[in-house]
Amino acid sequence: MTSNVQEMNGLYPMRVVSRLTGLSADTIRVWERRYSAVAPDRTDGNKRRYSGAHVRRLLLLRRATELGHSIGQIVQLSDHELRRLIGESSADIGSQVSLCAAIVEDYLRAIFEYDVRRAESILTRTAAILPPMTLTLEVIVPLMRRVGEAWKADQLRIAHEHIISGQLRSLLGTLMRHEQPASGAPRIIVATPPRHLHEFGAIIGAFMAAGRGFEPIYLGTHVPLKEIAEAAEQSGASLVLLSIARDCEPGEARELIAGISSLAKQHEVWLGIPEQHELSRFPLPARLLHRYEDLDVALTSQPDQRRENSG
Repeated sequence: MTSNVQEMNGLYPMRVVSRLTGLSADTIRVWERRYSAVAPDRTDGNKRRYSGAHVRRLLLLRRATELGHSIGQIVQLSDHELRRLIGESSADIGSQVSLCAAIVEDYLRAIFEYDVRRAESILTRTAAILPPMTLTLEVIVPLMRRVGEAWKADQLRIAHEHIISGQLRSLLGTLMRHEQPASGAPRIIVATPPRHLHEFGAIIGAFMAAGRGFEPIYLGTHVPLKEIAEAAEQSGASLVLLSIARDCEPGEARELIAGISSLAKQHEVWLGIPEQHELSRFPLPARLLHRYEDLDVALTSQPDQRRENSG
């Protein structure tokens, strides 16, 4: 019971830290005893307890040693200096790469090798040490951009996409269970419309909404607009976020315009679509969002607008 409370408060036992960092317990103990890499707290029973900052530092040290640096040479560096060292040493993924970028590359490498357990472990431990918005903007969004690049380069297969989307859905569900929204937090419905099966944009939208204080209700892909409207009505959601990635099929644009227009009569609708998408040319009763940065601006300004209107 005490251990669970400590983990909830950001103090982790050795077994969890080992899983989060990818370091063995023996290695962590040696780095502490011989090099004073971190100084964990101790319980009344003299058990080690690590903070999120300790975990982040151990991750930085692990990454630097993987690049060939001796722990004895780097242990006195600050976290900022370690990040810079990692960036300057990772020629394979760019001279200015951050720790988060290294995590993205590690994850994709595991996906390409079909090492599903390792990929899931990378996501899980990253989510455990990063705030939701940092996770979203510095890991998930860059990951999706790399996925897009891999598609164009014919490096990614449908099986890879299914693994990634499945793991992101699972991670989102885990975060929603552990990151309880504040009482009275606005709800937002997130989905893709009928016959639109690419869900990366929708998943990222749900992550970003959670990080900005909303309670996302993620319905998934290929959802009839009538059911989206019913979900918004019954849940009391203040917004509906639709994600559309592919071009419209013949005759589909007219159906979507009609459905979105009907939905917008009762609910505020945001539409995440590529800038050159066919629907961008029509006067839709929806807020068009072409970049994740646009969505972040919309999310951060929306609560302020509600407060002003209610005052």
